[in-house]
Amino acid sequence: MFRRLVLVLCAIVATGVFVTAEARKRYRHYDGDQLIVISEQDIDLALDRYTIDVSKAKGAYKGIRVRNAQGELFDLSRVQIVYSDGSVHNEDRQIDMYRGERSRPINETPDPRFIDQVNIVQEPGRGRGRLQVLGIQDAEGRRMDRSGGGGNYSERRPETTTSGDLAVRPTSETPTTATPGQATEGGDVLFGAQYVGFGVDRDTIRVGNEVGKFDRIRLRILDNDIHINELKVVYANGEVDSLAIDADIPKNSRTTWIDLKGDRFIKEIQMSYRSRPSFSGQARIEVFGQYADGWLGPNGEGRKYNQGWVLLGAQTAGFVGFDKDVVPVGRNEGGFRRLRVNVKDRAITLNELKVIYLGGTEETIPVRTRVDAGGSYGPIDLRGERRQGIERIEAKYRSRIFDSSAKGGTAIVEVWAQH
Repeated sequence: MFRRLVLVLCAIVATGVFVTAEARKRYRHYDGDQLIVISEQDIDLALDRYTIDVSKAKGAYKGIRVRNAQGELFDLSRVQIVYSDGSVHNEDRQIDMYRGERSRPINETPDPRFIDQVNIVQEPGRGRGRLQVLGIQDAEGRRMDRSGGGGNYSERRPETTTSGDLAVRPTSETPTTATPGQATEGGDVLFGAQYVGFGVDRDTIRVGNEVGKFDRIRLRILDNDIHINELKVVYANGEVDSLAIDADIPKNSRTTWIDLKGDRFIKEIQMSYRSRPSFSGQARIEVFGQYADGWLGPNGEGRKYNQGWVLLGAQTAGFVGFDKDVVPVGRNEGGFRRLRVNVKDRAITLNELKVIYLGGTEETIPVRTRVDAGGSYGPIDLRGERRQGIERIEAKYRSRIFDSSAKGGTAIVEVWAQH
């Protein structure tokens, strides 16, 4: 009996040792992980969304946590991580944190990655708080450098290379689906996209004051390598800024942000380039801008221009059926109280506008009316009790076939909003 008991105890101990070894083996990638404070900011809890820039944080990270360092309550509904390679992770779950509490890991990955931004959507509250972004970092991540250093690890992570005046990083092969003048999910504004042939091409992408002020731009190249002869920005006051000369950009890569001369209205972007002949055919070049600090938001500088109207997005309207343009509110912090639809080049039939508020409630505005080219529909007053948090706006419309005054093949429809 005693011998049997001893054998059973030995088996239990052995099993425990085996389980512990297996557990250690399974979670060995956590060995040496540290939580690093990569940002700590004072937050107005009355805001419904805000952006935290962590692009200057040292090293790369396997994920993040957020922590309420000071404040009554952080009631978060989305934490969006924007990585340096252009990819985005959306953590869509309720995160309630009282003072001193922190979230569980967000988008924890086996390998460290460079993070540019953390975008927060929250339920507006009262007072002020202090939010920390904590990076999960291991020994590999601590050795990695955004400039392309980090020893042997630079071969495993997105590498920065420099050609001419431009530094570039790898990006995905998928074309951007946003329309010109509309913010992408990560908050960048697409100015335009062009396809480049084998010869020397010259293109001009017009921006205009109505889009806003910008202090940085960048290029994204897909499908084929290109050679930039010259990249210039023409500001609204006529001043010209040459940003790059004789730069080679490989396919499926994007430049790092290129700083402009302060925050400016951009009239147009001029490009002279050529693609490298290959079996892959033409190259696609996409140009993005980033809003100047202080432009967006209910108290932003953007309210001083265009009578406080902000362009949310623009789209062409087809002739068959009603197109549905989904316009994310994006980085426009705070709520809007009025909407307006502007039409260019050809008349449209505007069928419906729908506002989807944060939290899922909707406001449908039936219209069913003609709007001529050069004309507007609105302004439309939104419900006062709900206008503090808009997630997206949906508009349904189509170009009118018979329009003797049309200036183009299809109509361009712009959706504007006013704080």
